[in-house]
Amino acid sequence: MEAYLFEFFPDEHFYLFKTRYEVRYAIRFKPSFYVLDAAPVIADNVYELVIARIEKPEGPIPPDEQILYTIAAIAEDFFKKEQNIAIYVCDDSGGKGKARKRKFDGWFVYLNFEGRGFMKIDQGFREADGFSYSASLIFKSENPLKIQIITALDDLAAKYNQPK
Repeated sequence: MEAYLFEFFPDEHFYLFKTRYEVRYAIRFKPSFYVLDAAPVIADNVYELVIARIEKPEGPIPPDEQILYTIAAIAEDFFKKEQNIAIYVCDDSGGKGKARKRKFDGWFVYLNFEGRGFMKIDQGFREADGFSYSASLIFKSENPLKIQIITALDDLAAKYNQPK
């Protein structure tokens, strides 16, 4: 299946596309150097992946698998720079975090991202107030810093998940 046409806005690190049902999405890679307590060679290449529906018509919208292929094409474009690292956070504040995580994990498998040269590392986080969320780091398998990237995520989780 083909992806929708999308526009890239490099200064803001985001992509826009509109579906055949007049739904507009913004896919943003928000610079997030502060997320991982890592050396600048890693931290400067961390971007939070934000998928946002920014406009939709009234009423129900039919399922649209082409959105999935568009997000995959955008990810391929983003990872042309092999050092890039995307972090996808699923917070459970609205009670939908687990469903978002299942959907995201399903996309990763369905689109065979692992077979296309990507790694996804998952980690859960627990705040002192009981709030929890999960995060996935995605990066190219050939990234020469993959061991340091995984270690940085594990170190971050250890800080958050220790008994408080």
